Amino acid sequence: KSNIATQKSKPSNKSLSQLPEKDQTNFSFIFFNANKERILGNYQLAANLFLQCIQIAPKEATPYYELAHIFEESKENKLSLEYAEKAITIDPENYWYRVLYAHTLQTNGNTDEAIKQYEILIEKHGGDIDLYFDLAGMQLYSGKYKEALESFNSIEKQIGISEEISIQKEKIYVKLGDIDKAANEIQKLINAFPDELKYQVLLADLYLANELIEKAFAVYNVILEKDPQNPYAHLSLYDYYKSKNENEKASESIKKAFASPDLEIDTKMKILLSYYSTTETNSNLSKEAFELCKILIATHPTEAKAYTIYADFLYRDKKLEGAKENYLKAIEFDNSKFAIWSQLIFIESELQDNEAILRDSKAAIELFPNQPLFYFFYGATNLQKKNFAEAIEYLNIGKDYVIDNPPLLAQFYASLGDGYNGLKKYEESDKAYEEALKIEPKNIYVLNNYGYFLSLREDKLNRAEELSALCNEIEPDQANYQDTYAWILYKQGKYVQAKEWLEKAMQNGGDKNAVILEHLGDVFAQLNDLIKALAYWKKAKEIGIGETTEFLNRKIADKKLYE
Repeated sequence: KSNIATQKSKPSNKSLSQLPEKDQTNFSFIFFNANKERILGNYQLAANLFLQCIQIAPKEATPYYELAHIFEESKENKLSLEYAEKAITIDPENYWYRVLYAHTLQTNGNTDEAIKQYEILIEKHGGDIDLYFDLAGMQLYSGKYKEALESFNSIEKQIGISEEISIQKEKIYVKLGDIDKAANEIQKLINAFPDELKYQVLLADLYLANELIEKAFAVYNVILEKDPQNPYAHLSLYDYYKSKNENEKASESIKKAFASPDLEIDTKMKILLSYYSTTETNSNLSKEAFELCKILIATHPTEAKAYTIYADFLYRDKKLEGAKENYLKAIEFDNSKFAIWSQLIFIESELQDNEAILRDSKAAIELFPNQPLFYFFYGATNLQKKNFAEAIEYLNIGKDYVIDNPPLLAQFYASLGDGYNGLKKYEESDKAYEEALKIEPKNIYVLNNYGYFLSLREDKLNRAEELSALCNEIEPDQANYQDTYAWILYKQGKYVQAKEWLEKAMQNGGDKNAVILEHLGDVFAQLNDLIKALAYWKKAKEIGIGETTEFLNRKIADKKLYE
């Protein structure tokens, strides 16, 4: 194609000489300008000028040829074929016209006719090597394998034995089911290039792929006699031993392959990924996979991929500290992968390692300033540390980067609600919670927290009751949610109903929660049953799990309710 594109065309003196002199001059002037515009990239203008040339000299082939080129460049394949055909019809002996015609036929899907044109070219103009390559490619595409073999043989006669041709012929023989001839093609490469062991590996792999196991094994041994550390031979021997269920020898071979720096890391990664999907239920393979990961790191100590795959295996097996350590190591060598940063921070979250989350989410924000996830983790972790102003600043920035992810946006607003509440900015807090509920009306976390904070402020208690009732409807039998609802009822003076809900909470584990026990004591105090109130306050103090009020000790000492 490159030859076609660069080939300059000249008008035929014979066809032009039959025109009046004025037309000849006019044609030459327009043709010159058309070529100039084509060279400048002004294809539409050039095409119009070439069409004018055709009007002046309709039997001159060159403008048709040039138009075919222009339409080929602009992917207007049918027009390209139309004008190429006109050019070759006018001048069937022109080599370049027929090359372009063949190419446009192929582009338009008429491969059989394109093959005929290349055969004509070879017959008329001799065996140019590029013609044979193009012809062989089209024959392969059309499934004409025997004809393609003939074309490759013609090339081989001109250039001698070469990897490209021999491997193409080997593939064809495999398709034709003639493994002996396929092997013979690889053997020709081995004979021509005896120092290139990769061809012997190819031969052994060919045998192995076609279940000629012992022939494959013999070739692998020849390779290893010459190069005991050859990773490709060891890799192929791994497949050989696996096919014979000799797992220990297979394991030994794969480890030797992994220990070679000459085997590219991407090949090793593909192998480890295949282990990843099969090791969940096979403990022996799992052990081998971990060994291979360690060998990979030892062989490629500065490759982030090596640490990443090891971390993936560790994380899957719940070895969180090891996974975290290796993701951090991967980031040392390549900090550009969003997926690794996010996985690292998720693990730190599982480990409740707040200092690490703050450090790494802040670093990730610098690298990925448009990724909301890292703002969320940084903000949410600052909330836990009661750094409310810092949390709010980053949560407000991060939420604006959320696109097409309603659950994440709801989490941002929920966290902003918590942050503003921590700063006692209750109006902003309520707005944030309401925004979260617009997105996710049944968000349990928001329903519970928002309702509880309203009850603590003794504000909008009807709204608080509505929120908490829905929360308990969605997730019944949850002690914390039942406690929140009871406390809202308590703040409304509905002490009997509050007692009923707290007793439900007690049945769902609340008897081990100091806050719930203290709340139940407060309810009994309001119901004038100080004996039971005192008993629950004392039990709350004994358990001490949960955030009891500052008044608990005074309640017990004075045997009266303080709020």
